Amino acid sequence: MASKNPEPALSNSTAAFNTGQVALNTITDIVNIYIPLIGDVKLLVGEIYQIYENAECNKEICKIMTNRVKTAESSIDLIVRNMNDEGGDFRKKSYYSAFKRFENILIKIKDFTKDVSKLKGFKSFLSAKEKLIDEFENCMNDLNFAIGAYNAVNREKDSQKVDKALEDVNQLLSNLGDDANGIARDVGIIKAQFIKQSGEVRVEKIKENDLENPKYHDVRGSVVKKIYKSLRIDVACKPESKYHETELAVLGILGQSPYILQFYGLTTLNNQQIMVTAWAENGSLKELYNSYDIPWTRKIQMIRDMCRGISYLRTVNIFHHDLRCENIFVLHKLSIKIGNFICARKVDADHLSKLNDLYTNIISWMAPELMEKCKEFSKTRKKIEDIYTFNCEMFSFGMLMWELCYAKVPYYGWNMSKIIKHVLKGKREDVSKGAFVNSDDKEIQIEFINLISKAWIQSPDLRISITELSHKLEELAVKYPIIHGTAQLLKIVPIEEGIKLHANGDRDGAFKSFNQNSELPLAKFWMGYYYLNGYVINLYKHY
Repeated sequence: MASKNPEPALSNSTAAFNTGQVALNTITDIVNIYIPLIGDVKLLVGEIYQIYENAECNKEICKIMTNRVKTAESSIDLIVRNMNDEGGDFRKKSYYSAFKRFENILIKIKDFTKDVSKLKGFKSFLSAKEKLIDEFENCMNDLNFAIGAYNAVNREKDSQKVDKALEDVNQLLSNLGDDANGIARDVGIIKAQFIKQSGEVRVEKIKENDLENPKYHDVRGSVVKKIYKSLRIDVACKPESKYHETELAVLGILGQSPYILQFYGLTTLNNQQIMVTAWAENGSLKELYNSYDIPWTRKIQMIRDMCRGISYLRTVNIFHHDLRCENIFVLHKLSIKIGNFICARKVDADHLSKLNDLYTNIISWMAPELMEKCKEFSKTRKKIEDIYTFNCEMFSFGMLMWELCYAKVPYYGWNMSKIIKHVLKGKREDVSKGAFVNSDDKEIQIEFINLISKAWIQSPDLRISITELSHKLEELAVKYPIIHGTAQLLKIVPIEEGIKLHANGDRDGAFKSFNQNSELPLAKFWMGYYYLNGYVINLYKHY
Protein backbone atom coordinates (compact mmCIF):
# COMPACT_ATOMS: atom_id res chain seq x y z
CA MET A 1 0.00 0.00 0.00
CA ALA A 2 1.46 3.30 -1.01
CA SER A 3 2.43 5.53 1.85
CA LYS A 4 0.60 8.78 2.30
CA ASN A 5 2.53 11.68 0.82
CA PRO A 6 3.61 14.26 3.39
CA GLU A 7 1.71 17.51 3.24
CA PRO A 8 3.63 20.11 1.25
CA ALA A 9 5.04 23.06 3.10
CA LEU A 10 4.16 26.55 1.99
CA SER A 11 6.38 27.45 -0.93
CA ASN A 12 7.08 30.93 -2.24
CA SER A 13 4.33 30.69 -4.84
CA THR A 14 1.66 29.04 -2.68
CA ALA A 15 2.35 31.39 0.21
CA ALA A 16 2.07 34.38 -2.07
CA PHE A 17 -1.15 32.99 -3.52
CA ASN A 18 -2.79 31.95 -0.25
CA THR A 19 -1.55 34.56 2.17
CA GLY A 20 0.04 37.37 0.28
CA GLN A 21 3.12 36.89 2.47
CA VAL A 22 6.66 35.62 1.85
CA ALA A 23 7.57 31.91 1.86
CA LEU A 24 7.76 30.22 5.27
CA ASN A 25 11.36 29.08 4.94
CA THR A 26 12.64 30.65 8.16
CA ILE A 27 11.39 31.26 11.70
CA THR A 28 11.22 34.96 10.81
CA ASP A 29 8.85 34.16 7.95
CA ILE A 30 6.64 32.15 10.31
CA VAL A 31 6.59 34.90 12.92
CA ASN A 32 5.76 37.55 10.32
CA ILE A 33 2.74 35.66 9.01
CA TYR A 34 1.34 34.18 12.25
CA ILE A 35 1.91 36.82 14.92
CA PRO A 36 -0.62 39.33 13.45
CA LEU A 37 -3.14 36.49 13.08
CA ILE A 38 -2.57 35.28 16.64
CA GLY A 39 -2.93 38.88 17.82
CA ASP A 40 -6.32 39.13 16.11
CA VAL A 41 -7.41 35.84 17.70
CA LYS A 42 -6.37 36.95 21.19
CA LEU A 43 -8.19 40.24 20.67
CA LEU A 44 -11.37 38.32 19.81
CA VAL A 45 -10.97 36.17 22.92
CA GLY A 46 -10.69 39.33 25.02
CA GLU A 47 -13.81 40.81 23.42
CA ILE A 48 -15.79 37.61 24.07
CA TYR A 49 -14.71 37.64 27.70
CA GLN A 50 -15.74 41.30 28.01
CA ILE A 51 -19.19 40.46 26.61
CA TYR A 52 -19.51 37.73 29.24
CA GLU A 53 -18.54 40.15 32.02
CA ASN A 54 -21.17 42.66 30.89
CA ALA A 55 -23.91 40.09 30.20
CA GLU A 56 -27.29 41.14 31.58
CA CYS A 57 -28.94 37.75 30.98
CA ASN A 58 -28.07 34.23 29.84
CA LYS A 59 -24.79 34.41 31.76
CA GLU A 60 -24.53 30.62 31.83
CA ILE A 61 -24.67 30.43 28.04
CA CYS A 62 -22.07 33.19 27.75
CA LYS A 63 -19.91 31.43 30.34
CA ILE A 64 -19.99 28.16 28.38
CA MET A 65 -18.76 29.89 25.23
CA THR A 66 -16.21 32.00 27.13
CA ASN A 67 -14.72 28.99 28.92
CA ARG A 68 -14.12 27.33 25.57
CA VAL A 69 -12.26 30.27 24.05
CA LYS A 70 -10.27 31.01 27.22
CA THR A 71 -8.98 27.43 27.19
CA ALA A 72 -8.01 27.87 23.55
CA GLU A 73 -6.16 31.06 24.46
CA SER A 74 -3.94 29.07 26.83
CA SER A 75 -3.10 26.68 24.00
CA ILE A 76 -2.25 29.62 21.76
CA ASP A 77 0.17 30.97 24.37
CA LEU A 78 1.83 27.55 24.53
CA ILE A 79 2.32 27.17 20.79
CA VAL A 80 3.68 30.72 20.51
CA ARG A 81 6.33 29.87 23.09
CA ASN A 82 7.27 26.78 21.03
CA MET A 83 7.25 28.56 17.69
CA ASN A 84 11.04 28.37 17.44
CA ASP A 85 10.86 24.57 17.35
CA GLU A 86 11.76 24.26 13.67
CA GLY A 87 8.45 25.79 12.71
CA GLY A 88 6.52 22.55 13.40
CA ASP A 89 3.04 22.55 11.87
CA PHE A 90 3.31 26.24 11.08
CA ARG A 91 4.89 25.48 7.68
CA LYS A 92 1.82 23.53 6.49
CA LYS A 93 -0.79 25.24 4.35
CA SER A 94 -3.58 23.32 6.10
CA TYR A 95 -2.43 24.61 9.48
CA TYR A 96 -2.64 28.21 8.33
CA SER A 97 -6.08 27.52 6.83
CA ALA A 98 -7.21 25.97 10.13
CA PHE A 99 -6.01 29.04 12.00
CA LYS A 100 -7.97 31.33 9.68
CA ARG A 101 -11.02 29.11 10.11
CA PHE A 102 -10.52 29.29 13.87
CA GLU A 103 -10.51 33.10 13.68
CA ASN A 104 -13.78 33.08 11.71
CA ILE A 105 -15.42 30.75 14.24
CA LEU A 106 -14.39 33.09 17.05
CA ILE A 107 -16.07 35.96 15.22
CA LYS A 108 -19.27 33.87 15.05
CA ILE A 109 -18.97 33.01 18.75
CA LYS A 110 -18.49 36.67 19.59
CA ASP A 111 -21.62 37.67 17.63
CA PHE A 112 -23.66 34.85 19.16
CA THR A 113 -22.54 35.64 22.72
CA LYS A 114 -23.26 39.32 22.21
CA ASP A 115 -26.79 38.52 21.02
CA VAL A 116 -27.77 36.17 23.84
CA SER A 117 -26.18 38.39 26.52
CA LYS A 118 -28.88 41.02 25.96
CA LEU A 119 -32.58 40.71 26.60
CA LYS A 120 -33.05 42.13 23.13
CA GLY A 121 -31.33 39.13 21.52
CA PHE A 122 -32.54 36.33 23.77
CA LYS A 123 -34.29 34.44 20.97
CA SER A 124 -31.06 33.39 19.27
CA PHE A 125 -31.34 29.71 18.45
CA LEU A 126 -29.72 27.21 20.79
CA SER A 127 -28.85 25.04 17.80
CA ALA A 128 -26.44 27.81 16.80
CA LYS A 129 -24.55 27.30 20.07
CA GLU A 130 -24.23 23.54 19.56
CA LYS A 131 -23.05 23.99 15.99
CA LEU A 132 -20.51 26.61 17.03
CA ILE A 133 -19.06 24.38 19.76
CA ASP A 134 -18.73 21.48 17.32
CA GLU A 135 -16.99 23.66 14.71
CA PHE A 136 -14.80 25.16 17.41
CA GLU A 137 -13.60 21.82 18.79
CA ASN A 138 -13.02 20.29 15.36
CA CYS A 139 -10.90 23.26 14.44
CA MET A 140 -8.90 23.01 17.67
CA ASN A 141 -8.22 19.35 16.92
CA ASP A 142 -6.87 20.37 13.51
CA LEU A 143 -4.61 22.86 15.25
CA ASN A 144 -3.42 20.23 17.77
CA PHE A 145 -4.45 22.48 20.67
CA ALA A 146 -3.90 20.94 24.10
CA ILE A 147 -7.52 20.61 25.18
CA GLY A 148 -9.48 17.60 26.34
CA ALA A 149 -12.56 16.43 24.50
CA TYR A 150 -15.79 17.92 25.72
CA ASN A 151 -17.42 14.79 27.13
CA ALA A 152 -21.10 13.90 27.18
CA VAL A 153 -21.44 14.51 30.93
CA ASN A 154 -20.22 18.09 30.63
CA ARG A 155 -22.44 18.67 27.62
CA GLU A 156 -25.46 17.45 29.58
CA LYS A 157 -24.63 19.76 32.50
CA ASP A 158 -24.25 22.72 30.16
CA SER A 159 -27.51 21.82 28.45
CA GLN A 160 -29.34 21.91 31.79
CA LYS A 161 -27.85 25.30 32.63
CA VAL A 162 -28.85 26.66 29.25
CA ASP A 163 -32.41 25.36 29.61
CA LYS A 164 -32.71 27.04 33.02
CA ALA A 165 -31.27 30.33 31.72
CA LEU A 166 -33.68 30.47 28.79
CA GLU A 167 -36.60 29.49 31.01
CA ASP A 168 -35.83 32.44 33.32
CA VAL A 169 -35.54 34.88 30.41
CA ASN A 170 -38.76 33.64 28.84
CA GLN A 171 -40.55 34.02 32.17
CA LEU A 172 -39.19 37.53 32.64
CA LEU A 173 -40.31 38.65 29.20
CA SER A 174 -43.74 37.07 29.59
CA ASN A 175 -44.17 39.14 32.77
CA LEU A 176 -43.64 42.31 30.74
CA GLY A 177 -46.87 41.83 28.80
CA ASP A 178 -47.87 40.99 25.25
CA ASP A 179 -46.99 44.43 23.88
CA ALA A 180 -43.24 44.20 24.57
CA ASN A 181 -42.24 43.18 21.05
CA GLY A 182 -44.47 45.80 19.45
CA ILE A 183 -43.04 48.58 21.60
CA ALA A 184 -39.48 47.44 20.85
CA ARG A 185 -40.29 47.51 17.12
CA ASP A 186 -41.79 51.00 17.29
CA VAL A 187 -38.82 52.37 19.25
CA GLY A 188 -36.47 50.83 16.69
CA ILE A 189 -38.37 52.55 13.87
CA ILE A 190 -38.08 55.96 15.56
CA LYS A 191 -34.36 55.50 16.16
CA ALA A 192 -33.86 54.49 12.53
CA GLN A 193 -35.76 57.55 11.34
CA PHE A 194 -33.61 59.75 13.54
CA ILE A 195 -30.38 58.23 12.21
CA LYS A 196 -31.58 58.74 8.62
CA GLN A 197 -32.71 62.27 9.53
CA SER A 198 -35.87 61.51 7.62
CA GLY A 199 -37.87 64.19 9.40
CA GLU A 200 -40.62 61.65 10.08
CA VAL A 201 -40.19 61.71 13.86
CA ARG A 202 -43.23 63.41 15.34
CA VAL A 203 -44.22 64.16 18.93
CA GLU A 204 -47.89 64.35 19.82
CA LYS A 205 -49.06 67.97 20.11
CA ILE A 206 -51.88 68.68 22.56
CA LYS A 207 -54.03 71.77 22.09
CA GLU A 208 -54.20 74.10 25.06
CA ASN A 209 -58.00 74.05 25.04
CA ASP A 210 -57.92 70.24 25.37
CA LEU A 211 -56.64 70.71 28.93
CA GLU A 212 -58.83 71.99 31.73
CA ASN A 213 -58.41 72.70 35.43
CA PRO A 214 -59.56 70.08 37.93
CA LYS A 215 -62.18 70.79 40.57
CA TYR A 216 -59.46 71.30 43.16
CA HIS A 217 -56.34 73.20 42.10
CA ASP A 218 -53.17 71.15 42.69
CA VAL A 219 -49.71 72.63 42.13
CA ARG A 220 -46.53 70.86 43.25
CA GLY A 221 -43.52 73.02 42.57
CA SER A 222 -43.42 73.53 38.80
CA VAL A 223 -45.90 70.69 38.17
CA VAL A 224 -49.57 71.61 37.64
CA LYS A 225 -52.45 69.15 37.62
CA LYS A 226 -54.81 69.32 34.62
CA ILE A 227 -57.51 67.17 33.07
CA TYR A 228 -56.89 65.84 29.55
CA LYS A 229 -60.42 66.22 28.22
CA SER A 230 -60.24 63.85 25.26
CA LEU A 231 -59.09 60.98 27.51
CA ARG A 232 -60.82 62.18 30.71
CA ILE A 233 -57.74 61.54 32.81
CA ASP A 234 -55.64 63.54 35.25
CA VAL A 235 -52.30 64.66 33.82
CA ALA A 236 -49.21 66.50 35.02
CA CYS A 237 -48.04 69.60 33.14
CA LYS A 238 -44.41 70.52 33.62
CA PRO A 239 -42.13 72.99 31.78
CA GLU A 240 -39.48 71.03 29.90
CA SER A 241 -36.94 71.91 27.25
CA LYS A 242 -34.11 69.44 27.90
CA TYR A 243 -35.36 66.58 25.74
CA HIS A 244 -34.72 66.13 22.03
CA GLU A 245 -37.72 65.54 19.77
CA THR A 246 -36.65 61.96 19.13
CA GLU A 247 -36.31 61.21 22.84
CA LEU A 248 -39.82 62.54 23.46
CA ALA A 249 -41.19 60.36 20.67
CA VAL A 250 -39.50 57.33 22.24
CA LEU A 251 -40.92 58.28 25.66
CA GLY A 252 -44.39 58.35 24.16
CA ILE A 253 -44.00 54.75 23.04
CA LEU A 254 -42.26 53.51 26.20
CA GLY A 255 -45.16 54.81 28.26
CA GLN A 256 -47.34 52.11 26.75
CA SER A 257 -45.59 49.81 29.20
CA PRO A 258 -47.46 49.52 32.51
CA TYR A 259 -44.18 50.22 34.34
CA ILE A 260 -43.08 53.44 32.60
CA LEU A 261 -44.59 56.89 33.25
CA GLN A 262 -46.79 57.74 30.27
CA PHE A 263 -45.82 60.78 28.19
CA TYR A 264 -48.83 62.07 26.25
CA GLY A 265 -47.27 64.91 24.30
CA LEU A 266 -46.33 68.59 24.29
CA THR A 267 -48.54 71.60 24.75
CA THR A 268 -48.11 75.34 25.19
CA LEU A 269 -49.34 77.09 28.32
CA ASN A 270 -48.66 80.78 28.93
CA ASN A 271 -46.27 80.83 25.94
CA GLN A 272 -44.17 78.07 27.49
CA GLN A 273 -43.58 74.56 26.12
CA ILE A 274 -45.02 72.01 28.51
CA MET A 275 -44.65 68.23 28.83
CA VAL A 276 -47.88 66.37 29.57
CA THR A 277 -47.46 63.11 31.50
CA ALA A 278 -49.54 60.83 33.68
CA TRP A 279 -50.45 62.39 37.02
CA ALA A 280 -48.64 60.85 39.99
CA GLU A 281 -51.23 61.24 42.73
CA ASN A 282 -48.80 60.20 45.47
CA GLY A 283 -45.75 62.03 44.13
CA SER A 284 -42.38 60.34 43.95
CA LEU A 285 -41.47 57.19 45.86
CA LYS A 286 -39.08 59.30 47.92
CA GLU A 287 -41.92 61.61 48.95
CA LEU A 288 -44.03 58.59 49.80
CA TYR A 289 -41.49 56.89 52.09
CA ASN A 290 -40.80 60.21 53.82
CA SER A 291 -44.48 60.53 54.74
CA TYR A 292 -45.58 56.94 55.20
CA ASP A 293 -44.35 53.64 56.54
CA ILE A 294 -44.69 51.42 53.46
CA PRO A 295 -45.58 47.80 54.36
CA TRP A 296 -42.94 45.25 53.39
CA THR A 297 -45.37 43.28 51.24
CA ARG A 298 -46.03 46.49 49.31
CA LYS A 299 -42.28 47.05 48.90
CA ILE A 300 -41.99 43.64 47.23
CA GLN A 301 -44.66 44.58 44.68
CA MET A 302 -43.05 47.96 44.02
CA ILE A 303 -39.53 46.61 43.55
CA ARG A 304 -40.82 43.76 41.38
CA ASP A 305 -42.62 46.26 39.12
CA MET A 306 -39.50 48.44 38.94
CA CYS A 307 -37.50 45.37 37.90
CA ARG A 308 -40.05 44.72 35.17
CA GLY A 309 -39.70 48.33 34.03
CA ILE A 310 -35.90 48.09 33.84
CA SER A 311 -36.24 44.85 31.89
CA TYR A 312 -38.60 46.60 29.50
CA LEU A 313 -36.04 49.32 28.87
CA ARG A 314 -33.38 46.72 28.09
CA THR A 315 -35.55 45.13 25.41
CA VAL A 316 -35.27 48.44 23.52
CA ASN A 317 -31.58 48.97 24.36
CA ILE A 318 -32.13 51.88 26.75
CA PHE A 319 -30.53 52.51 30.14
CA HIS A 320 -32.13 54.87 32.63
CA HIS A 321 -28.83 56.02 34.21
CA ASP A 322 -30.51 57.65 37.22
CA LEU A 323 -32.35 55.00 39.21
CA ARG A 324 -33.39 56.36 42.60
CA CYS A 325 -36.69 56.71 44.45
CA GLU A 326 -36.97 60.37 43.43
CA ASN A 327 -37.41 59.21 39.81
CA ILE A 328 -40.02 56.56 40.59
CA PHE A 329 -43.56 57.92 40.56
CA VAL A 330 -46.52 56.60 42.54
CA LEU A 331 -49.92 56.82 40.89
CA HIS A 332 -53.42 56.00 42.04
CA LYS A 333 -53.72 52.72 44.00
CA LEU A 334 -49.95 52.91 44.62
CA SER A 335 -48.95 51.63 41.18
CA ILE A 336 -45.39 52.72 40.41
CA LYS A 337 -43.89 54.04 37.17
CA ILE A 338 -40.29 54.75 36.19
CA GLY A 339 -39.91 58.34 35.01
CA ASN A 340 -37.47 61.23 34.48
CA PHE A 341 -35.46 59.92 31.53
CA ILE A 342 -33.33 63.03 31.09
CA CYS A 343 -30.14 61.00 31.72
CA ALA A 344 -31.23 58.11 29.52
CA ARG A 345 -29.46 57.77 26.20
CA LYS A 346 -28.81 55.00 23.71
CA VAL A 347 -26.38 52.57 25.32
CA ASP A 348 -23.40 53.34 23.11
CA ALA A 349 -23.81 57.12 23.23
CA ASP A 350 -20.91 59.24 24.43
CA HIS A 351 -22.56 61.23 27.18
CA LEU A 352 -20.17 61.08 30.13
CA SER A 353 -20.00 64.88 30.18
CA LYS A 354 -23.76 64.98 30.88
CA LEU A 355 -23.36 62.47 33.71
CA ASN A 356 -20.52 64.59 35.07
CA ASP A 357 -22.88 67.56 35.31
CA LEU A 358 -25.24 65.46 37.46
CA TYR A 359 -22.44 63.83 39.45
CA THR A 360 -23.43 65.35 42.78
CA ASN A 361 -27.07 64.26 42.42
CA ILE A 362 -26.47 60.64 41.49
CA ILE A 363 -23.20 59.85 43.28
CA SER A 364 -24.92 57.95 46.12
CA TRP A 365 -26.35 55.44 43.62
CA MET A 366 -23.35 55.28 41.27
CA ALA A 367 -21.40 52.09 40.61
CA PRO A 368 -17.71 52.12 41.63
CA GLU A 369 -16.47 51.44 38.09
CA LEU A 370 -18.46 54.44 36.84
CA MET A 371 -16.99 56.59 39.61
CA GLU A 372 -13.53 55.62 38.35
CA LYS A 373 -14.43 56.52 34.76
CA CYS A 374 -15.91 59.86 35.80
CA LYS A 375 -12.73 60.65 37.74
CA GLU A 376 -10.63 59.75 34.69
CA PHE A 377 -12.83 61.85 32.41
CA SER A 378 -12.61 64.84 34.76
CA LYS A 379 -8.81 64.71 34.54
CA THR A 380 -8.30 63.97 30.83
CA ARG A 381 -11.61 65.00 29.17
CA LYS A 382 -10.90 62.16 26.74
CA LYS A 383 -13.57 59.85 25.35
CA ILE A 384 -13.88 56.65 27.36
CA GLU A 385 -15.17 53.42 25.84
CA ASP A 386 -17.82 51.25 27.51
CA ILE A 387 -18.88 54.07 29.79
CA TYR A 388 -22.03 52.49 31.12
CA THR A 389 -23.03 48.83 31.18
CA PHE A 390 -25.98 46.97 32.59
CA ASN A 391 -23.82 46.13 35.60
CA CYS A 392 -23.81 49.86 36.43
CA GLU A 393 -27.60 49.92 36.14
CA MET A 394 -27.91 46.88 38.41
CA PHE A 395 -25.69 48.51 41.04
CA SER A 396 -27.91 51.61 41.04
CA PHE A 397 -30.98 49.42 41.34
CA GLY A 398 -29.40 47.73 44.35
CA MET A 399 -28.93 51.15 45.96
CA LEU A 400 -32.54 52.02 45.09
CA MET A 401 -33.73 48.82 46.80
CA TRP A 402 -31.70 49.77 49.87
CA GLU A 403 -33.17 53.30 49.80
CA LEU A 404 -36.75 51.99 49.75
CA CYS A 405 -36.09 49.30 52.37
CA TYR A 406 -34.47 51.72 54.81
CA ALA A 407 -36.53 54.77 53.75
CA LYS A 408 -33.68 57.23 53.40
CA VAL A 409 -31.18 58.53 50.85
CA PRO A 410 -27.95 56.47 50.81
CA TYR A 411 -25.00 58.11 52.59
CA TYR A 412 -27.22 60.97 53.73
CA GLY A 413 -25.16 63.91 54.97
CA TRP A 414 -21.89 62.63 53.46
CA ASN A 415 -19.85 64.79 51.10
CA MET A 416 -18.95 63.52 47.63
CA SER A 417 -15.32 62.75 48.44
CA LYS A 418 -16.26 60.62 51.44
CA ILE A 419 -18.83 58.65 49.42
CA ILE A 420 -16.37 57.95 46.59
CA LYS A 421 -13.59 56.77 48.94
CA HIS A 422 -16.05 54.60 50.85
CA VAL A 423 -17.50 52.91 47.75
CA LEU A 424 -14.18 52.44 45.93
CA LYS A 425 -12.87 50.59 49.00
CA GLY A 426 -15.71 48.10 48.56
CA LYS A 427 -17.72 49.43 51.50
CA ARG A 428 -21.47 50.01 51.39
CA GLU A 429 -24.40 51.34 53.39
CA ASP A 430 -25.44 49.58 56.58
CA VAL A 431 -27.79 46.62 56.10
CA SER A 432 -28.62 45.98 59.74
CA LYS A 433 -31.78 44.04 60.49
CA GLY A 434 -34.69 45.95 61.98
CA ALA A 435 -36.97 45.10 64.88
CA PHE A 436 -40.26 43.62 63.73
CA VAL A 437 -43.44 42.53 65.43
CA ASN A 438 -44.52 40.65 62.29
CA SER A 439 -42.27 37.66 61.52
CA ASP A 440 -43.04 37.88 57.77
CA ASP A 441 -41.68 41.44 57.68
CA LYS A 442 -38.45 40.21 59.26
CA GLU A 443 -38.10 37.44 56.66
CA ILE A 444 -38.83 39.85 53.81
CA GLN A 445 -36.13 42.26 54.99
CA ILE A 446 -33.61 39.40 55.15
CA GLU A 447 -34.54 38.41 51.58
CA PHE A 448 -34.01 41.99 50.44
CA ILE A 449 -30.68 42.25 52.23
CA ASN A 450 -29.51 39.19 50.26
CA LEU A 451 -30.67 40.66 46.94
CA ILE A 452 -29.17 44.08 47.68
CA SER A 453 -25.85 42.48 48.62
CA LYS A 454 -25.79 40.63 45.28
CA ALA A 455 -26.66 43.76 43.31
CA TRP A 456 -23.91 46.00 44.70
CA ILE A 457 -20.98 43.56 44.57
CA GLN A 458 -17.74 45.43 43.80
CA SER A 459 -16.82 43.27 40.80
CA PRO A 460 -19.33 44.17 38.04
CA ASP A 461 -19.50 40.75 36.39
CA LEU A 462 -20.38 39.04 39.68
CA ARG A 463 -23.51 41.09 40.30
CA ILE A 464 -26.89 39.41 40.12
CA SER A 465 -28.37 39.14 36.63
CA ILE A 466 -31.69 40.76 35.74
CA THR A 467 -33.20 37.32 35.11
CA GLU A 468 -32.14 35.93 38.48
CA LEU A 469 -33.35 39.06 40.27
CA SER A 470 -36.67 39.03 38.43
CA HIS A 471 -37.19 35.34 39.20
CA LYS A 472 -36.58 35.90 42.92
CA LEU A 473 -38.86 38.95 43.12
CA GLU A 474 -41.68 37.10 41.37
CA GLU A 475 -41.30 34.29 43.92
CA LEU A 476 -41.40 36.74 46.83
CA ALA A 477 -44.51 38.44 45.44
CA VAL A 478 -46.30 35.08 45.40
CA LYS A 479 -45.01 34.02 48.83
CA TYR A 480 -45.86 37.32 50.53
CA PRO A 481 -49.00 38.69 48.84
CA ILE A 482 -50.70 41.91 49.87
CA ILE A 483 -53.60 40.79 52.04
CA HIS A 484 -56.91 42.31 51.00
CA GLY A 485 -58.26 44.68 53.62
CA THR A 486 -54.91 45.55 55.21
CA ALA A 487 -53.76 49.16 55.33
CA GLN A 488 -52.01 50.18 52.11
CA LEU A 489 -49.83 52.71 53.91
CA LEU A 490 -49.13 53.56 57.52
CA LYS A 491 -48.73 57.22 58.37
CA ILE A 492 -45.38 57.84 60.04
CA VAL A 493 -46.00 58.88 63.64
CA PRO A 494 -43.55 61.61 64.77
CA ILE A 495 -41.23 60.67 67.63
CA GLU A 496 -42.84 63.29 69.86
CA GLU A 497 -46.23 61.65 69.34
CA GLY A 498 -44.69 58.26 70.12
CA ILE A 499 -43.45 59.52 73.47
CA LYS A 500 -46.95 60.79 74.27
CA LEU A 501 -48.39 57.38 73.35
CA HIS A 502 -45.90 55.75 75.72
CA ALA A 503 -46.89 58.14 78.51
CA ASN A 504 -50.52 57.19 77.93
CA GLY A 505 -49.74 53.48 78.15
CA ASP A 506 -50.05 52.69 74.43
CA ARG A 507 -46.81 50.73 74.09
CA ASP A 508 -47.85 49.19 70.78
CA GLY A 509 -48.38 52.58 69.13
CA ALA A 510 -45.31 54.04 70.81
CA PHE A 511 -43.04 51.20 69.63
CA LYS A 512 -44.30 51.59 66.05
CA SER A 513 -43.37 55.28 66.21
CA PHE A 514 -39.91 54.56 67.62
CA ASN A 515 -39.34 51.87 64.99
CA GLN A 516 -40.49 54.18 62.16
CA ASN A 517 -38.04 56.86 63.36
CA SER A 518 -35.27 54.43 64.29
CA GLU A 519 -32.57 56.54 62.59
CA LEU A 520 -33.10 59.35 65.11
CA PRO A 521 -30.95 59.23 68.28
CA LEU A 522 -33.98 59.80 70.52
CA ALA A 523 -35.88 56.93 68.85
CA LYS A 524 -32.86 54.64 69.32
CA PHE A 525 -32.89 55.49 73.02
CA TRP A 526 -36.56 54.57 73.34
CA MET A 527 -36.16 51.33 71.37
CA GLY A 528 -33.30 50.36 73.66
CA TYR A 529 -35.49 51.21 76.63
CA TYR A 530 -38.26 48.95 75.31
CA TYR A 531 -35.88 46.04 74.73
CA LEU A 532 -34.22 46.49 78.12
CA ASN A 533 -37.56 46.37 79.94
CA GLY A 534 -38.95 43.45 77.95
CA TYR A 535 -41.75 45.46 76.35
CA VAL A 536 -40.86 44.22 72.86
CA ILE A 537 -41.16 40.57 73.90
CA ASN A 538 -44.61 41.25 75.28
CA LEU A 539 -45.58 42.96 72.02
CA TYR A 540 -44.49 39.87 70.06
CA LYS A 541 -46.62 37.70 72.33
CA HIS A 542 -49.53 40.03 71.74
CA TYR A 543 -49.29 39.35 68.01
